[in-house]
Amino acid sequence: MRSAVAASAGAGGRLLIEWLIVALISLGAVWGLTRTSIADRADYAIYDALMATQSRPASNEIFIIAIDEESLGTIGRWPWPRSTHARLLEWLAKVQPAAIGYDVLFVEPSPDDLAVAQAAKAAAPVILPIAFDVPGNNGAPFTAELPTPVIRAVTTPAHATLYPDADGIVRRVGLIAGGGTQTWPHIAELLYRRVRGHASPIFANAATDALPADAFSVAGQVLLPFTGPAGSYRTVPFSSVLNGEVPREMLRGKIVLVGSTAHGQLDQYATPLGTMSGVEMLANATDDLLANRTIRQASPRAYLAFGLLPLIILLIALLLFSPALNLVLGLLLIAATLGGSATLLIWARIWFPPTAALAGLFFVYPLWAWRRLEAASAYMTRELRQLGSEADPLPGRGSAESRTQFLREAIDRQTVMLHSAIERVRDLRRFFGDSIQGLPDATLILDGEGRTLLANRAAERLFVPLLDEPALAAEQKLDDLIRHLAPTATAATFDQSDDREIVSADGRVFVVRVVPLVDATGAPVGSIARLTDISAIRLATRQREDALQLLTHDMRSPQASILALLDRNEDIETLRARIAGYAQRTLELADNFVHLARAQAARPKQDLLDLSALLIDAVDDQWVLAQKSKIRIETKGEDDEHLVLGDRSLLSRALVNLIGNAIKYSDRSTTICCTISESDDVVCCRIIDQGRGIPADELDHLFDPFTRVEARGRRDVGGAGLGLSFVRTVIAQHHGTIHCESEEGKGSTFILCLPRAEDPDA
Repeated sequence: MRSAVAASAGAGGRLLIEWLIVALISLGAVWGLTRTSIADRADYAIYDALMATQSRPASNEIFIIAIDEESLGTIGRWPWPRSTHARLLEWLAKVQPAAIGYDVLFVEPSPDDLAVAQAAKAAAPVILPIAFDVPGNNGAPFTAELPTPVIRAVTTPAHATLYPDADGIVRRVGLIAGGGTQTWPHIAELLYRRVRGHASPIFANAATDALPADAFSVAGQVLLPFTGPAGSYRTVPFSSVLNGEVPREMLRGKIVLVGSTAHGQLDQYATPLGTMSGVEMLANATDDLLANRTIRQASPRAYLAFGLLPLIILLIALLLFSPALNLVLGLLLIAATLGGSATLLIWARIWFPPTAALAGLFFVYPLWAWRRLEAASAYMTRELRQLGSEADPLPGRGSAESRTQFLREAIDRQTVMLHSAIERVRDLRRFFGDSIQGLPDATLILDGEGRTLLANRAAERLFVPLLDEPALAAEQKLDDLIRHLAPTATAATFDQSDDREIVSADGRVFVVRVVPLVDATGAPVGSIARLTDISAIRLATRQREDALQLLTHDMRSPQASILALLDRNEDIETLRARIAGYAQRTLELADNFVHLARAQAARPKQDLLDLSALLIDAVDDQWVLAQKSKIRIETKGEDDEHLVLGDRSLLSRALVNLIGNAIKYSDRSTTICCTISESDDVVCCRIIDQGRGIPADELDHLFDPFTRVEARGRRDVGGAGLGLSFVRTVIAQHHGTIHCESEEGKGSTFILCLPRAEDPDA
C-alpha cells in the first residue's frame, strides 16, 4: 500500500515540477519578447495587414502644392531661388488659407530672405521645418538647424523628422523632438493647434515628460493609419500655382502643405502602402490628428499583461483539463488574442502587438506535451518494472524485463513491458472470475453503494427465479435481493462483516456475510457478499434436539411410570392394562418420531393421486376410534376426482393424523366434517370439528414439534406433539400449504391445499 501511495505521489510531484519548469520558461520567453525587438517584424506584418482593411477618403480640408517633376521641368533644377518661394507665399497671402505648412528648409542665408520674410508675414501663419544634425557640433548630442533669423522672425519652426521602424518602414511620427530645454513640436501638431485652437491631447500628455538633455529623442509617438497610397490627397503643381492656373477659392480656408513629391528630391519614405513623399506623410499626420484617428502604442506594462494573460490561462488549464480540451482552449486563446488585438486597434485606437502572446501559446503547448509525455513515460516504465518484479500468483510466466534487455528504443521496451502487464492483468482477472464462479455458495461482488457488479452461477440460481428475470440485473442492491429471498428479514443494511442468519420464504436458512474490499492503497472500493445455505445443518440440529427431548422426557416418562407400577401391589389385570397403555404410548411416540424423521429426510414421490380416495381411506382408518367416542365423520366432495402429485403413504399419513387429532380433541357425540374442493388450480381439503377450539396465542406454534394444546377443562389425550409437525413437513414437501382457523368454544378448521394436477389421459 505504501509503495502504491508513494508511486502516485511521485508521479504527481514530478508532473508538477515539469509544469513549473514549463511555466517559468514560457513566461520568461514572453517577457523577453515584450522587452526586446525580436517579435517586431511579425507585429509590423500583422499591423500592416489590419490597417490595409481600413480605407477612408482623404480630407478635403488639406491641399498639397507639390514640387513635382512638372514644376522642376518648368521652373528649373532644384534648389530654386528663394524669390520663387516668395512669389508663392505672396499668392497664398491673397488666398488666406487656414494654415500653411511649408516643408522646405531655409537654413542657409540668401539675398532673398527679406522677400521671403515679408511674404510669409503677409501669409501668416507659416510653419517651417527644422533639420537636426546628430551628433551635433562641438560634442553636443544634436544641433538644430533653424530657418535663417530673418525668416524665423515671422514664421514658426517645427520638426518634421521621420524615423522608420526596424524593417525600414515609416509607420509613426513623434509630436515632440529635441532634448532637455530645446524641444520643438511636429508641424502636424502646430497645424492642429491653428485649426483647433489648443494642443492635441497626445501632445499635452507627452509634454509632461521631459526629454533627456544628453541625447536627441522623440516623444509623443503615434501610429498613423494612412488614408491611402501616394496621391490620395488633392495636389496641385507648384508651377501651376505660379502660372495662375489654380483658382484662389480652391485653397481659401484650407490647410496648405508645400513640399517635394519628386522622386529625385530624396524626400521619399517607405510606408505600409508603398513609397510616399515627406509632404504626403505630413498630410496624413495632420489629417489623423484632426480626425482623432491616431493610434497609441500600448504602455510596456499593458503590453506585458496582454502577452502574459493568455499564457497564464492556458498554463492553469494544463493542470486542470484534458489534452483535447486544452487544445481547443489553446486555439480559442489564439483566436481571442488576434481578435482582441484587432478590436483594440480598430475601435479603441490602441495597438497591442500580439506576437509575444501568440508565441507563448504556440510555444507552451508542445513544450508541455513533451514534458508531460516524458514524465508519463518515466512513471509508466518505473511502475511496469515494479509490477514485473512482484511475485506472480500464476506460474509459468517469464519476466518482461528479460525480454526487453536487447531493445534499444525506450518505446519498444515500454511496449513489451506494457503488453506483458496487460496479459498479466487479464490472466489474473480470468483467474479471479473463475474462482468466484467456482464457489459453491452464492457470491456477489458489490460496489461502495452495495450495488451488484459481479455474481457467480450459484447467485444466479438463487436469485433469478425470485426476480422473474432471465438474469441477475447489474447494479441490483444486496438489500433488495435479500428482501426478495427472505421477506421477513430485518430492514438493516447488510454492510458489516458479522454473520447474519436469514430464513427464506421456502424455509431455507442462509448465513449472510459481507466483507469489505480495499484497493492497493487501503481505500475501500466495495465489498464481497456470500450467502451460505445452512438448512441441512439447522435441520440436523433441530432433529438432534427433538431426539434428545423425545428420549429424555416423552419416552422416559412412560417407562418411569411402568417401573413405578411394578413397585405397587395392585390387581394383576389392572396392572397389565396400565402397563399396556404406557407401552402403547411409547410405541406411538417412536412411530411418530420415525415418521417425522423420514418425512424430513426423504424426497416424496411424484405419483398421480386422487385426494378424494386418500381422504376416504383416512376416514376408514380412523372409523373405529371415532365409534368409541360416538363421533360421526361426514365427507363432502369425495364423489368427484381431485388429482394431485405426491407420495401416497406420506399424504395418507398426514390425513390420518389430522382426522385423528380432530377425534381426540372433540367431545363425544359430535360431528367432524371433511370436504374437498378445487379453485385456482389448487385442491383444498378442510377438516372441521366441533371441539372446544384452540386459544389464539397458541395458533402460531401449533405446527412446531413437541407442541401440545392443553385446553382448559379438556381431558388429557396424550401424545408428544409430533403429529402436526409431520403434517406441515409433508405438505411443504409437496409445495402445498396448511393452516388452522379456530376460536375457543367454536371448534377448529384445518385447511390443507395442494397444487392440482392434470390427468395425462384426459
